[in-house]
Amino acid sequence: MSSAPLVAGVDAAKGGWVMAIAATAPGSPVKFSVWPSFAEVWTEARRQALSAVGVDMPIGLPGQDRRQSDIQARELLGPRRSSLFWTPPLCALNAADHAEANRLSKENTGRGLSIQAFHLLPKVREVRAVLTPEDLSPQAQPQAAEVHPETSFAVLASQPMSVSKRQPAGQAERMAALAPEFDNLGPAPPSLPGATPDDLLDAAAAAWTARRMAAGSAMTLGPEETDATGYPMVIWA
Repeated sequence: MSSAPLVAGVDAAKGGWVMAIAATAPGSPVKFSVWPSFAEVWTEARRQALSAVGVDMPIGLPGQDRRQSDIQARELLGPRRSSLFWTPPLCALNAADHAEANRLSKENTGRGLSIQAFHLLPKVREVRAVLTPEDLSPQAQPQAAEVHPETSFAVLASQPMSVSKRQPAGQAERMAALAPEFDNLGPAPPSLPGATPDDLLDAAAAAWTARRMAAGSAMTLGPEETDATGYPMVIWA
């Protein structure tokens, strides 16, 4: 690891959370680790005085309307738009089960909630229990931000990925995009207990966006708006 400032990308995984830490210098290596809880991830981020942390999880949750960041991200992804689930509304955050979340969503937004979006909620709650809205401010140290790896890959490669990340060809495609950015990646994702290959690739893509955040060159999707509890509803790429 170089002496340059450090950043990280974080992705939810079966074993908890994958953390990909790298220096801000392009081409420097990335180091992966798995942490049981997001609280431990954030403790490590603070311990290492990271500059920026990209988190692959919705943080700011919409009210009645869709988030503009989701709409813009889906437009950016084009044929890969289905990889981004509509962010669950704030009203469903603490629902006990999918039936309750679906009912609350319909009552408050006029739309149901997919089972895939519902399954995000435990991780969303975990992140929001640790991060405050101030942690997502550009003045924060570290600055946390919501990312969506597929949008990061689309920006990195100047086009959306063409194959699912769960297929070998899709993993190879994403590895090819990341390899010039991290000199210890390739030709295949490393093996790490508690994480799948696509978890590691997503975390690395989030770390690439965190580098751009630290450099002030990251793009944002969606206007600078916050949810009813003060969390930004922006996706960084």
